[in-house]
Amino acid sequence: MDKNKLIIYQINPRMFTHMGNLREAKKLLPHIKSLGANVAYLFAICKEDDSKDRKFWSKRQKKSKLNNPKNPYRISDYFSIDEEFGGNEQLKEFIDESHKLGLYVMMDLVYFHCSPNAKIINDVPDSVVRKENGEIDLGEWNFPKLNYKSRALRDYLIKNMLYYIIEYGVDGYRCDVGDIVPLDFWKEAVFEIKKIKPDVIMLNEGSNPDYVQSGTFDFNYYWKPFVLATKPYSQFFKSHHSNFEQTTKEKGIYFVENHDSVTDDGRAETIFNSLLCDLFYVYLFTVNGTPLIYCGEEIADKNEHNMFANKDHNKGYGIDWSNALLPHGKRRLALIKKLAYFRKNEDCLAYGDFSWLDVDDEILSFERIYKNEKITIFINFSTIVKNIKKCGSSILSRNYKNGKLSKYGFVIFKEIL
Repeated sequence: MDKNKLIIYQINPRMFTHMGNLREAKKLLPHIKSLGANVAYLFAICKEDDSKDRKFWSKRQKKSKLNNPKNPYRISDYFSIDEEFGGNEQLKEFIDESHKLGLYVMMDLVYFHCSPNAKIINDVPDSVVRKENGEIDLGEWNFPKLNYKSRALRDYLIKNMLYYIIEYGVDGYRCDVGDIVPLDFWKEAVFEIKKIKPDVIMLNEGSNPDYVQSGTFDFNYYWKPFVLATKPYSQFFKSHHSNFEQTTKEKGIYFVENHDSVTDDGRAETIFNSLLCDLFYVYLFTVNGTPLIYCGEEIADKNEHNMFANKDHNKGYGIDWSNALLPHGKRRLALIKKLAYFRKNEDCLAYGDFSWLDVDDEILSFERIYKNEKITIFINFSTIVKNIKKCGSSILSRNYKNGKLSKYGFVIFKEIL
């Protein structure tokens, strides 16, 4: 496994197919493979708490107004897959089929908090944090916080991580709000896991550099999505990159959308012009980080998504796969496939040193250099024709001709030094 050449595809089963389970998602794995992705990342699928007591509902869950009591990030049993997603049997089927296609599989770990009726509370002494009066201490999202002072709790969670690797063949984990979970726990857990799976993929949702620089995690997952981009876009991306570089260097996951952003901020395709959105993906696949595609982005899906919607509680949320047959969807699909191909086959994009180029306030430009090769990227976020310098041979472009980059155009040059 070359972790510098990973392309992650996030699956929110609730939005991915009408039925919302893993057996239906499994049928679309060849599609994910065809994109050029090599990791299928499942958002939280463990047994959910179905409490109707709104005391334990997060603000986001209430805000959705879907009245769905089941929150995938409020887990009641860490060793069981929720029946909504097809149970443990369908997880095994999904992973087996993924591996046949050459795809790695990542699962979400939700280890900062649990549900108020979680099995772990009864099974493990002192598994949750309690106040002086004995009441369970609720965290930021109104869920009981797990108690990392408990040796039994730590052993239980390490056993849980090993369980999905040994019994199901999971290849890695994305760790929900991993920064809030003590680093010393993650160090111990990853040490044990690597005895079984030395190349396990570990992704921390957070920005604490110690979590990556300690060698515990492979990547940090910076939460600010591109859907929050503001003009001038070139400056937004430079600032975004600068903030991320301070905490991750090249060990970061970049994304336009994810399950959180589509719930909180809406879809990129409805916020920005679709042609402008294309440029976000050019940056995503060529910057010095690892790209993550949220399900539906590859066909320029315009439909609204919400992590609290499922087949039983829905207001029209979910991927509109008809976009794949429309001009904007076909264009995006072709672009993603080409970018993924170059991301995996051009070593310069996987390993190359990164540096910005100062060209124009509305032009985002940077270069990657590796050994005797250089790749230079120019992205025109404006509607005005811009003059740029030719830097080798064009390997991928749009609206570029003879040194001129037109409206929402881009060009990727390759040069042998």
